[in-house]
Amino acid sequence: MPVDNSANIQPLVSRERIGNSIRDALRLFIGRGRRYSVKQVSNATGVKDRVIECAMTPVDSVDYRPLSLEALVSITGFLGADFTNEWLDLAGQGAFDLPDESEPPPGMLAADVAGDSAEIARRAADGEFDADDRKHLRAVGQRKIERGMQLVAMAKAA
Repeated sequence: MPVDNSANIQPLVSRERIGNSIRDALRLFIGRGRRYSVKQVSNATGVKDRVIECAMTPVDSVDYRPLSLEALVSITGFLGADFTNEWLDLAGQGAFDLPDESEPPPGMLAADVAGDSAEIARRAADGEFDADDRKHLRAVGQRKIERGMQLVAMAKAA
């Protein structure tokens, strides 16, 4: 009979790494001098203040508690893709915000996509992307993702 060694297999991402990554992401968005207070996030998501505070403490603290899946997804939905990208990179993936229900006029969408492509071409004309190019290309890439999702949403509505 074959031996099952699955008990010895370690996950790709440790509990400590994901805990630290989520904690660091929470601390970027929540707290004194940040975009939101714990109370604002709690009120917007239904996740209790203390649950958020415990997830923001160091993983080796006696006060640390990981967020439940429903709490993490609720907070993620409120804080958006920028927050999600801070911890989802552990899985080698990224996130984007889905577009709202309104569709841009086709001509405006095409012009915006062409403008972004032209900016990429201008920045690539010298054969390399320097630090300034890379800074601007991040914004271009994010816009291209958003516009791509608008196209997906339009096709879905058809």
